[in-house]
Amino acid sequence: MAKSLNIPLEEEMVSILGQCGSALTNVLQSKFGCTTVLHGVDANYAGQSRKPSIFPEERFSIHLSKSFKVSVWKDDLTTHRVDAVVNAANNGLKHYGGLAKALSDAGGPAIQQDSDQYIFSKGMLSTGDAIIAPPGYLPCRKIIHAVGPNLPYNPRKYDVDVATPQLQRAVLSILKVVKQDHLQSVAIPAISSGLFNYPLPLCADVIVKTLKEYHDPNYSGAPLEVRLVNHDEPSVREMERACRQILGSSGSHSQQVVAQGQSPKASYSPAASSHGKGSTKPFSTHTVQLGNVSLTVKKGCIEREKTLCIVNTISTDLNLSTGVISKAILKAAGQGIQKEIGNYFKNNPKSGDVIETQGHKLPCKNVYHTICPHKSEVSEKSLGDIVSKCLSMAQKRQLSSISFPAIGTGALGFSKQEVAKIMMDTAVTFAQHNNGMKMDIYYVIFPSDAETFKAFEDQLKSLQGATQHSSSSSKGFGHTTDQYESRATNEHRYPRGGASPYIELNSAHSDKLMEAKSWLTRAFKPSENFTIFNSFILHFGQREFDELLSLHTKWNVFIEEFFKDGRTGVNIQGASRGVRASVIELEAICCKVQEDFANKEELDMGLKSSNNFSRKPVEKTSSNDFSGLEIVRVEKVENSTLKHLFELKKRQLQSASSQRMYQRLPAQYCDLVSRVGFQREFAPPYEQKYGEGIYFSSSVHGTEKLWRGLADEEYLYFIEAQVLTGESTIGSPGLTVPPETPGGDPLSLYDSVKGGVDTCVIFNGHQALPEYLIICNKTSTHKFG
Repeated sequence: MAKSLNIPLEEEMVSILGQCGSALTNVLQSKFGCTTVLHGVDANYAGQSRKPSIFPEERFSIHLSKSFKVSVWKDDLTTHRVDAVVNAANNGLKHYGGLAKALSDAGGPAIQQDSDQYIFSKGMLSTGDAIIAPPGYLPCRKIIHAVGPNLPYNPRKYDVDVATPQLQRAVLSILKVVKQDHLQSVAIPAISSGLFNYPLPLCADVIVKTLKEYHDPNYSGAPLEVRLVNHDEPSVREMERACRQILGSSGSHSQQVVAQGQSPKASYSPAASSHGKGSTKPFSTHTVQLGNVSLTVKKGCIEREKTLCIVNTISTDLNLSTGVISKAILKAAGQGIQKEIGNYFKNNPKSGDVIETQGHKLPCKNVYHTICPHKSEVSEKSLGDIVSKCLSMAQKRQLSSISFPAIGTGALGFSKQEVAKIMMDTAVTFAQHNNGMKMDIYYVIFPSDAETFKAFEDQLKSLQGATQHSSSSSKGFGHTTDQYESRATNEHRYPRGGASPYIELNSAHSDKLMEAKSWLTRAFKPSENFTIFNSFILHFGQREFDELLSLHTKWNVFIEEFFKDGRTGVNIQGASRGVRASVIELEAICCKVQEDFANKEELDMGLKSSNNFSRKPVEKTSSNDFSGLEIVRVEKVENSTLKHLFELKKRQLQSASSQRMYQRLPAQYCDLVSRVGFQREFAPPYEQKYGEGIYFSSSVHGTEKLWRGLADEEYLYFIEAQVLTGESTIGSPGLTVPPETPGGDPLSLYDSVKGGVDTCVIFNGHQALPEYLIICNKTSTHKFG
């Protein structure tokens, strides 16, 4: 069950996060697995104050099917908000001119560096190839480098004929990697039409025809919007012309959409659509566009909605057979959904919770079951919080469409007008702080409930600021947006209800939220000096040291690296503002280096993906090893690659058995250990008395002395592992490998070293297999660490 935590921001931190908010969100995701929303903060990516060179404008859009949309935009690709933007690349991924240079400059040096690394390890790309890569500082999740055909100036017909299937292949390659990476929106420029000399009108025809041919053989893929995005008017006109000729002219007309850092402008369009099996009567629908978020009011039955997620309301007994909406969902989904939601009863569900289940036989992917209290028990804000939680969960799951019923009407005592206003105001706030992901929000009103439908319809009118309304007209409410813009601008600066700016943290686990909060408290505290301990500073290369140097200048601070008693870190000194900002940006650099390290380890192990492991919750252990500690959660680590390497190491050491041992580590390394196994950098002890290897203790309480530097953490994170100690001897400081065994053979080494009664040190991570992650909370009876 998703949980959230709000942390207020004082004025100076709001200003700091306006320059490094993106770095902070990356740190919180990497260190603690928390998704972050900055409310009331106008954060620029990577501290850059980039603004769109032109105002985003949607010229055309059409749904080829429920799940596949094509649209034409005039916009700057370097600031366009989608899951992935496409770069028109050359075979060597050298981004020296045109769109490639613009995207590389905006995304920062990592774009070219990642490209060079790919070419070094994989070789040149062929024409028609497409690869996916990290986006650097671009406001998207991925960048796709696609190699279109490169023609000579003023090409002959023969050259164009040869190049045409290569351009088609490039478009299909883009769609292939989009599908493989589960992306839901992609922005494609007029590939090859600029510096590569492919005729622009034919380029538009080929791209649009390829999209149609990709879709038409009974498309059944995940929801996808393909945006044809160009900044120059000739390219935009040709793309619109090709779409209208090839896909049809029923698409929408010119529509301006919110740019990054601006308040959304509402655009209203009534339409009609049939809904439901066997339905022949068109149900009226009305839509308002708020940047990348659309709000639609429609008549229909929630259980028939084909959005990725639908919302239900239930009581704390989790019985789906009570309540009109729940009954309809249960009937359509089957008893499997009741069985799944019943599993949550042991968690003592309470008002305000949102429980996620699969869709089962419903046409949606997920169902969010909201436990909504009666109006007499709560305030209007509580209902808004429930709606906000549903939207945040959908955003975290990358679900681009969600359908709500009119939550709170009927037996819960809220008036229809109250519900309409609360639900739409919450959506407006969500749209203002959306991370750029496209989201379609539907309010599905039962066809016979005319009063509720009118309440929601009227609320859309108030968003647009219109004065007249016609439910059957195909004409919009016009474009008078002053009233809405004024409200949106104020709410963008300060969230709904006049609240001060704050950070919203979201995670599945409370301990991760509390660890993130604890770190934020330390990092945000005004101070003229701060120390970061992180062994990955030893892995800094020229790029990272250049970035350190830039922090010196940018924030007027002094940064000094140190290595003492086996612990690596940096000291930051300067004025409080500069120190706090440098902490955030330096932590982001460390997180990037850690991820690069993990990716390389996976590559060395022959893995092509970071999804090679899983952790499954299991029953809490009753072992006496954890006396004095409250066990919060136990997860079993499953990693077949690590297990295979462990078994190989066991045969190599001719060891028939292994020992159960423990390692205590910071929260930020739990996933990394599960992914790539034990590394020296993850959990160095407070003192390396027995060598510079990987430390374990044979008892939980034996870890207390080894890792006493972690004493300030509220939660304790232990990895229980099987360790191959093999032939062992006493360790000593400075050992980087085990000492030689007696006999004078310099190639014959001990398998491990030991210290005290319960300390073991290994020097090869494959000698230990992580089996369980155990999270504990300190109790008042034991001052652990």
